[in-house]
Amino acid sequence: MKNKFIKFLPAAVFLVFTFAFCILIFVLPKKDFSEMEKRYLADTPDFSAKNLFSGELVKEIDGDSEAGKSGYVSDHFPMRSFFVGFNSYYNLSFGNTANSDYYFAKDGFIITKPYETPRLDTNIEVINNFSDKLNVTLSIVPSAGNVLEDKLPLNHIKYKDTEVFAKLKTELKGSVNYCDLHKTMKDFYRSGEAPYYKTDHHWTTPAAFAAYKELGGVLGYTPTEESDFKKTEYKDFYGTTYSSSGYFLAKPDTLLLWEQGDESSGITVEIYEGESVEEYDSMFFEEHLTEPDMYPVFLDGNHSLVKIKNPQAQGKLLVIKDSYAHALVPFLAENYGEIVMIDMRYFKENVSELCESEGIGDVLILYSISNFCTDTGLSFLE
Repeated sequence: MKNKFIKFLPAAVFLVFTFAFCILIFVLPKKDFSEMEKRYLADTPDFSAKNLFSGELVKEIDGDSEAGKSGYVSDHFPMRSFFVGFNSYYNLSFGNTANSDYYFAKDGFIITKPYETPRLDTNIEVINNFSDKLNVTLSIVPSAGNVLEDKLPLNHIKYKDTEVFAKLKTELKGSVNYCDLHKTMKDFYRSGEAPYYKTDHHWTTPAAFAAYKELGGVLGYTPTEESDFKKTEYKDFYGTTYSSSGYFLAKPDTLLLWEQGDESSGITVEIYEGESVEEYDSMFFEEHLTEPDMYPVFLDGNHSLVKIKNPQAQGKLLVIKDSYAHALVPFLAENYGEIVMIDMRYFKENVSELCESEGIGDVLILYSISNFCTDTGLSFLE
């Protein structure tokens, strides 16, 4: 009898733990937002007959890989952060420098794996058509994996930046003003400074300033001198690649704020949320510097529509963007009387009508290369 009990003990322990975790997934208190991963977590599944027979219930529970959505079980698994970190370092101990989405690269860089390009052709066509209506400038930020290729593991998958930028140069219409940030970031890296954070997918403030100078030659403004900015360092910045990769022993970055030394410029920021408008007297929201996610210090993070007004400058510019623009637009605000900034993930109104009502003729489309190749939001420009 004792031998039979020992024989089935591993199976019994497995079943007990599996059953216990299944219960804990649904009874433990739930969070809507993961501060560690800096994202909203999956909602409780809708246990309806309609969802069951349509297959949506399975996607809500297990996730939808095609749509890039995680499931309820994976998002709310007990001790999830511990297990994610344990798995990453367990693989790293055997020389596997890659998990499902990231490379653990040289010098502490955590770099997002290569992207796909399902929307590249469509988005190029959309922008070509949009440039018939307005003066459009397109600028795409290259991937960290392409620029920092010498940091990657030897067995890394090739990034598609070179092919994508070549396609942009050959297929964009002459009516689109193209600013090549691929070369700018490569040159910036060759100068001795990495353009990207080690623990975050965004570019650094000095890299954004290099892009601001490059854009001046295309948009027609004279960039403000670097010496005119007051620079402040903020330690212990952990970004999105740190939070999502599980490499929780990585050392933090230093986040830099470059603020105009002249505090009498009178620049204001208006943030629109539905029918409400909040006005602020700074482009930097320093309360975020004490939070787990520090990057929203730039313009308070993602919003549908934001207006930055500078009474000391002239001209208007519409910026259609992803979050890379947040570190760049404070520089652009030195040269424009008003910048209207929209995020096509949230802004669903007619962009041409917005430009007409605001009296805007110049448009800057600024995206990271991975978002530009995958984002469906630009289709609303048509």
